[in-house]
Amino acid sequence: MKVAMVVEWFDARAGGVAVHVRQLTEFLLKNGVDVEIISSSWKRNEMPVDVPVHVIKGPKDPFFRLNISPWASREMKEIIEKGGFDVVHAHHAFSRMPLSALSIADELGIKGILTTHTVSFMPDYEYLWSALSYGYPVYRIMLSKADEIIAVSESAKRFISYFTDVPVTVIPNGVDTSRFRAMDKVEARKIMGFGDEPFFLYVGRLVSKKGLFTLILAFREVLREIPEARLRIAGKGKLKAVLKSMSKALGIDENLEFLGYVPDKKLNALFSSADIFVLPSSFGESFGIVILEAMASGTAVIGTEVGGIQEILGNGKYGMLVPPSEPSELAKAMVDLMKDAGKREDFERRALRRVRKEYDWRSVVKRVMKAYEKPDVH
Repeated sequence: MKVAMVVEWFDARAGGVAVHVRQLTEFLLKNGVDVEIISSSWKRNEMPVDVPVHVIKGPKDPFFRLNISPWASREMKEIIEKGGFDVVHAHHAFSRMPLSALSIADELGIKGILTTHTVSFMPDYEYLWSALSYGYPVYRIMLSKADEIIAVSESAKRFISYFTDVPVTVIPNGVDTSRFRAMDKVEARKIMGFGDEPFFLYVGRLVSKKGLFTLILAFREVLREIPEARLRIAGKGKLKAVLKSMSKALGIDENLEFLGYVPDKKLNALFSSADIFVLPSSFGESFGIVILEAMASGTAVIGTEVGGIQEILGNGKYGMLVPPSEPSELAKAMVDLMKDAGKREDFERRALRRVRKEYDWRSVVKRVMKAYEKPDVH
């Protein structure tokens, strides 16, 4: 079997979508599936893969970095036609290239699969989103070209269902449990060059929907209770300068460290070195791969009651949940969990069992392959 993965962006700025595509590709290869990737941007050092990557160049719009070249679809069609693909697997339901790929696959008689990774703001307002979708009929038509849609969470399934009648199957993101494992914390900190101070960790893009302003305000309150604590923020994004200025203005910059982009080979040690991982997303979080990576690395998690985060954390069974955009509630959870080693260990133990059972890529990839092998509905 030969699969064309189509993703608009294949770099660190694309966040979980690009990580998902890279890891899915790796595990498909291990199962004897040939894969090639088609994208409008690729940074080899951030998304290294041992498969051909076709980069379709063209001007990008300034807001979403979508490839707006009028020749992009024609070039993609040539690549797909010549590639001899059995499946075109498009990723991200709200970007131009993946949607074009579905139309091309339909035209060429190739099975088209779409994975949606998206939940927007106010995701439960069905009447709002359904009305908007009918106001943009071209989008509904483009989605109808898919033979099947995969959603990474129940939240993502509900949201995409406002826009289409194509059958939607939930197959979650995965994590490589042979790479992300519970390391000895002292050893992990030695690898990262950290001391023995209690510290909280955030890993992800530095963008507004991730709730980083809430996290920094919460951390200021945490320091009143645990003055020696540190917060380390790993990732790239346009908010970095603003967040640094904010932490300085709040007088907490000496306890807050921006790590920038952390390469893959150090991520396991980074997650394992932390006492607590925090994902404070304010909206639009369909899943949260970093939560799986933290759980697999043996680190307790605090997340917000947003989208797929609640599903992964089992409504509080596998990690603490707090309301989004409420710094005081987040601070209270951070302090309580940091001071209660027994509760941390309980979360770590339960989360580790769950991630190995339900989210290991070795089982998740089998479910994706079954979707590839289903008879076409068109």
